[in-house]
Order: sequence, then C-alpha cells, then structure tokens
Amino acid sequence: MKILLVHNFYKIPGGEDQVFRNEEKLLKEHGHEVYDYTRDNADMKPWDLLRAPYSIKTERDIAKIIGQKGIELVHVHNTQFLISPSVFDAAGKRGIPVVQTLHNFRPLCIGAQLYRDGKVCRECMGAGLRAGVWHGCYRGSRLFSYLAYRVQALARKKRLYEHVHFICLTEFNRSIFIKGGMDPERLHVKPNFLFSLPEAVSLKASPEKSRGYFLYIGRLSEEKGIEDILRCWAGVPADKELLICGGGESSFVDAIKRKYGRPNICFLGSKPHDKAIEILKGAAAMIFASRWYEGFPMTIIESFFLGTPVLGLGFGNGGNIIRGIYGRSEALMGDMSELPQRIAEFERDRDRGLYDFDPERLKDFTAERNYEILMGIYAGMKCG
Repeated sequence: MKILLVHNFYKIPGGEDQVFRNEEKLLKEHGHEVYDYTRDNADMKPWDLLRAPYSIKTERDIAKIIGQKGIELVHVHNTQFLISPSVFDAAGKRGIPVVQTLHNFRPLCIGAQLYRDGKVCRECMGAGLRAGVWHGCYRGSRLFSYLAYRVQALARKKRLYEHVHFICLTEFNRSIFIKGGMDPERLHVKPNFLFSLPEAVSLKASPEKSRGYFLYIGRLSEEKGIEDILRCWAGVPADKELLICGGGESSFVDAIKRKYGRPNICFLGSKPHDKAIEILKGAAAMIFASRWYEGFPMTIIESFFLGTPVLGLGFGNGGNIIRGIYGRSEALMGDMSELPQRIAEFERDRDRGLYDFDPERLKDFTAERNYEILMGIYAGMKCG
C-alpha cells in the first residue's frame, strides 16, 4: 500500500514525534511504500498563525504528492499550526481515505488537554470551544485562543472532518470523544507501541536498581504534575536522589529550579531519546504524576519494557495503563502526598513484590500486535 504520513512537529519535542517515527518504521518494515509530509513549528513566523485555519501551501503540496506518488491512504498525526486541516480537504477532494491519530483532545478543547486552572475541565465540550477563547486556554492568551478556535471552527464549517476516521489511543479517550459528539463509527482504538528495547524485562529487584535514583521524565509543565513531585520531595529522605529529565518553557523551568532546588534534585534538561532510555533503564523507579487525562503516556510503557517500576497516580489514562499492567490497584497512589512514604519504603515494597507484573500484559504494546490493529483500521476505512 502507498501511504502518506503527515505530522507537524511542535517547538518542544514530545511523545507524538516518537509515535510518528515508530509507525513510519513499522509500515516500512512490513513492505509498504511510505512517504511523509512534515512541518516544524520551530520554523513558524508570527504571520503563519493567520494561515493556520487553512494552508494553501499544504493543500497544494498534499495534492501534488497524491498525484505523483499514487497515494492510497493518508494517515495524519498533528496538523497544528503550519500544516493545518487543509490536508483533509486535499485528500478528500481526491477520494483518498484519511485517518488521524488523536494524540490529545484538541477537537474538543482549545488547550487540547481538557485541563484548566489546575484541574480537569470539560466546559468546551458543551460550548463549541468558545469557552476556551474566553478563558484564554491556549497559551494563556485570548488572542492565541481565538486563532486556535478559528482552526477548528473553519474546519467544521467546511466539513473537512466529515469523512475522516480517527484513532483513539484508549477506550477511555474514545468514550470522551463520543460524549463530545463525534461519530462512534469513525472512532477506532489503537494504543501506541514500542519496538523491542535493548534489555529484556526484569521484574525482581536488583542491587543496582535498589540503589538507583528516582526519575521524572517528560515535558516540564504544570499539567504534568512536576511541581507536585518537587513539592513532595521535601519529605523524602535526603539520601534519595531525584533526576528530572526533560525540557519546557524557560520561564517555567527557571521558576521551579529556584523554588524547589535541593541537593538531592538534579535537573538534566532535554536529552535525545536514546540517552533518555539509558537514564530510564538505570532508575529505581519512574514517577508519573500528570494532572490531566493524558493521551497515551509513552514513558509508562517504556519504563515497564525496561523493568523499571512506575510510581503513579490512579487517575486518567496514566492510571488506567499502570493499573492494567500491574493487574491491581495497590501499586498506585491516590494522591501525590503519598510519595515520600512510597520512596522511603520502596525497596521493602519492591522486594515483597508490590511492583511485580506479568510481562504478558505488555503484548498489546508490541509492534506485532499494533500492526495487526492498524491494518484492520485501514481495511475498514477503504471498505467504508
């Protein structure tokens, strides 16, 4: 099959970028003829926001690739802001099936996270995104929020999503999109996946793991719960080290460094994916404290594939995934205030098997299983 993959990179790299690369590699390894069309918001100029609702350049580029390469199916990941929803128009006019992976909740929320003022928010689901403009949910600005609103409003007005299929990363996400008014017949479920990591899963404690550092890995931003971890770390024994691997807006990162700097906290900054994996492999445990539902947190799956336990909250997609892999709720925290005790008792709890799990539970996140699901979705689109 000749497939066009489409992705707009954010200024700050994230999990979506790795998923895009993983799926491209997966399809090529199974013999498909894969082309990609990408843009990067690092190259964005202020006036590009005016073209964000509908990019003529994208429409022409996609039409040209479809015609020249004989594309049979278009698979979109992210379109904001340089690519724009015009990609759906270009494919739809030429009768090419289109599917988009919904990595977040952008069709239902200007901020894409169903999160505002430190808590989950679903106000826009019943107000056609207008509430998000009033609250300035995109980058804290009503102007930018209005521009983000126009992207979705124009796409709906031009009915660009009318024949698009969507991939939800979890059943939980699918249920939210259905409540938001999206067509259940065009909402499919496929989790993200990993290719084999360099080390087999090890479930039992080892001396090296027991003495290791604890790790937060991911974007440094309020909704990720990094401040909750840092705040609670004041109650952790002084000999327990926390490494922070990831980047974010410089003003936010500088502020939390000043506010929570301690001798047993080390900020590593952003690392290439392979280096981040090495750091994760050496951790005693990875701490996951996201305040929003999340789309599908890849760091959780990467941790378990490496045999690194996850200390996480029983909330949203993160909690559902962690609970599903452990097969029980006891390993989850109800609140981040439990973190100091969990850290203090970590070695004892791990030795008694609290963080053990059955590796069979990871099969749904393997490349082999993921390819089967993806091909089923593609086949259903072409028939429908």
